[in-house]
Amino acid sequence: MNYKNYLQIRSLITLLIVSIISMAVISNNLYLAIVGIFIGVLFIFLVRNKFKKIVVDERVLSVSGKASRITYVIGTIFLALLGLFFIFLAKLYKYPYLESLGIVFSYIALLMITIYSISYHYYNREYGADE
Repeated sequence: MNYKNYLQIRSLITLLIVSIISMAVISNNLYLAIVGIFIGVLFIFLVRNKFKKIVVDERVLSVSGKASRITYVIGTIFLALLGLFFIFLAKLYKYPYLESLGIVFSYIALLMITIYSISYHYYNREYGADE
């Protein structure tokens, strides 16, 4: 089994877990959700034990780093703009709940920027240039 097959099987198992949990939520059955999670985790451990060697090279690290960075940028900009939109919409049409929601989205965007800045400075000191 190569790495690509491992990722495909892991994705299928995750899809199975999500579908079982969604059926459990729809039918309001907590036991089905717990059993689905347990079976999914068991399958993931069995597949991981069969595939012991996961090789990660610099290309995979670079691609995942770039993907996480663009996800961060898009998510932060989206939350900030959505927060501003809700705040302005609340001021325009006098909806106080939309203003609260906009403020929450704005604070989440600020929290994401803060976490990114702290982690960037930490990893820059840990692996980057010495200043």
